[in-house]
Amino acid sequence: MNFRENFKKDMKKCDHHIADLRKQPASCYTSVEKARKALTEWQRDLEMKTQQLEIELSNKTEEDIKKAQRKSTQAGDDLMRCVDLYSQA
Repeated sequence: MNFRENFKKDMKKCDHHIADLRKQPASCYTSVEKARKALTEWQRDLEMKTQQLEIELSNKTEEDIKKAQRKSTQAGDDLMRCVDLYSQA
């Protein structure tokens, strides 16, 4: 009787652990999608500001482009990190 109760408890723990492992790829995939959208958004912003620079030359526009380039690079790095985590999961 004691063995049976311990076995049920152990099986319950294993079931919870397996459920958590099954959720992990889904959450990683969500992170990948969020990072992909952020990268697309920052690349679009960078492209827009680059076109704006061609039209008018100003220091503020150049600073905006540098900032957009940094954000785009950071978003790309975030995307790669999320993809790696997803692959591991």
